[in-house]
This record gives sequence, C-alpha cells and structure tokens, in this order.
Amino acid sequence: MRVGIISHSYVLQPGYLPVLLSMAALPGVEIGLITPNQYLGCTYSAKTFANLDSSFQVFPVAIRMGKRQGTFHYKAAELHRALDAFQPDVLLHDQEVYTLGAAQIARVASSRSIPLAMFVWENIPRKLSLPRRRLVRFVMERCAGLIAGSSGAATVHRDWGFKGPMQVIPQMGIPAVDPEPHFGRRDPGCLQITFAGRLVPEKGVDCLLKAVARLHACKVPLHCTIMGDGPERSKLQQLTRFLDITAQVTMLGSIPLRDVARQLQRSDVLVLPSRRTKVWEEQFGRILVEAMAQATVTVGSKTGAIPEVIGSESLLFDEDDDQTLAELLIELASDSGLLEAHQRALWQRASDYYLNDFMAKRRIEFLSRLRSAQPLKS
Repeated sequence: MRVGIISHSYVLQPGYLPVLLSMAALPGVEIGLITPNQYLGCTYSAKTFANLDSSFQVFPVAIRMGKRQGTFHYKAAELHRALDAFQPDVLLHDQEVYTLGAAQIARVASSRSIPLAMFVWENIPRKLSLPRRRLVRFVMERCAGLIAGSSGAATVHRDWGFKGPMQVIPQMGIPAVDPEPHFGRRDPGCLQITFAGRLVPEKGVDCLLKAVARLHACKVPLHCTIMGDGPERSKLQQLTRFLDITAQVTMLGSIPLRDVARQLQRSDVLVLPSRRTKVWEEQFGRILVEAMAQATVTVGSKTGAIPEVIGSESLLFDEDDDQTLAELLIELASDSGLLEAHQRALWQRASDYYLNDFMAKRRIEFLSRLRSAQPLKS
C-alpha cells in the first residue's frame, strides 16, 4: 500500500519522523511525504531525511499564504506533480478541517478518487464562523475517515457532524522504553519533582510552585527542577522568592533533549499542571509519555488529554488546585510502595500504548480499512 502523507509538521518538528519510519518499515508499505519546502521560518532540509530506505520518499512543495496555519496551501502544479510521481493508494493529511489547506487537499483527493483521512488535533468546541463551518462541511464530506489525536478531538469532530470511521491515535510516540528502569525512590532522602515545558501561563507552573511551598511547610524533603523557558520565567522566579522556596527549586532553562531524559531518570515525579484557555487545552503532553518510559510517576491536571494519557484517576487533580496536588505529592513521598506501583503501571502503559511501532501499525491498519472500503465519488 502506497501511503501519501501531506503535512507541515515535519519541517517544524523532525521529531515526528520516527512514526513515519515505523510505518515505512511495515511489510508492503511505502510512504511518500509531501511537505512544504518552507514554513513559518523553517526550511525543508534534505539532511533531516537522509539515509532513508527506498520505501520512504519525500516531495518538498512550495506553498502560498504561509504565515498562518489556517490559510497556507500548496502550489497546485507542484502538488499535482508530487502526487503523479508517487501515485498514492490513500492519503493522510495533517491539518485541521477548517483550514484552506484542508479544503484544497479534500478537493484534490476527491477529484483523483483517492481515499482521504485527516489527522486532527482540535479539541476545543469553539464556535466557527459561517465560512469556516462551510469549510468543515466541505472537507468532512470528502473524508473517508479521521484520525484524532485525542478523545477530546474525536468528540469535537463528531459534534461538528462527521459520521464516518474515526480512530484516536496520537501523532507522536516514543521509540522505546527504558529496558531496565529503576523502580523505587531515586533519592530516598528527598522527593525529586520535575516539570518540563514552555514557561507560559497555560502550563500552570505557578500551581506547582505553590504545591512545593505546601510540601516545604510540611517539612517534606524535596527538590523541584523546572526545565524549559518562556515569557513567564521572571514571574515564576519572583513567585519562588515570595514563597521562600528558592533553595527547593532549580530553573534550568532550555536544555538538550538528552539532558531532559537524564533528568527524568533522576526524578520521582513529573508534574504537568496545565490549565485550559478559551482557545487551547492540552492536546497530548508528550513529556508525560517520555517520563512514563523512564518509570517516572506522572501527575497532571484534569485538562485536555492529560487524564487519558496518564490513565489513572488517582494521579490527577483539578486545574489550579495546588492543595490537592500537594496532597498527592505528599502521599507519593511517604508511601514508597505506592510510588513503585505507579512507576511499574505507567512504565507498562508506555510500553503497551505509546511506542512508535505500535502507533504506526494502528495507523496503517486504519488506512488499509479505508482503502478497502468503497472508493469516494468525486
């Protein structure tokens, strides 16, 4: 089966590439990636895709109106040349259904009678303008199926009227889990807590710092490491001083990915205290899966996809509820058996559900079913 992937994501984040390589490694599968030659200041680099086997081809295509995700679309002649060169049996397009690019690909797929699946992340039940509602209807009427990045995204698209086949499969997983993780406290004398991500209001790091202050007031030995940078850093540093926990908190700023993995290995708990806004809530939280792969306990807010990724109600707290977060952390600090049980369960969950090879197999099975169904009429 020749699978055409149309996506801008691989220019911005080459870290998405391993899932496509896992797809291409499956028997009888060939992958053709159509990607913008440049997008939002990032330029396609052949080095990113060097040394790929013959079952993976890349077609960089120029785009128009590339300053916004919602308006960019491909230059038609170049897009058609790429499709002619690869001759896909099925298409998977990574763009929201209310965008101009989605409408373009839906029209092209329909005109060529190629089954089309859209990969969608939108998990906010936002009110769409009349033009966007028309775009959504136009695109979804021409889709053979949808792959949703989360259950929330699936619910939104059902509510928007999609009645065809749909499956929840995150876009990006992990290559492997630690084959010999350390189960138990990493530092028996001091609970090691970590956050990793952008320092922006919606990530809720201030809630974590308030919980750290509660633990410190209860004389729980701990240290909290903050990895990442962003516009909230100075405010968070001020809050750390106000709460008198500067000795308990280290802000590392942005660090290399290999150092993130090492920090997770040293940590007992990773906390993701995200909060929703009017236009955003956590769509996946890949750092959760990365921590689970190291047998690090993941604790998160009941926001977006966090609960379904963690999969344990006992490790969740309401948004901005620093008291409940502190109680969860105190329980993990005081009960080594409970902490180890969570470590083992989360490590197994990462191994069972979030490996790139597993996600690739699920995608190909879904796309194969769409291809086997009755072809779409133009």
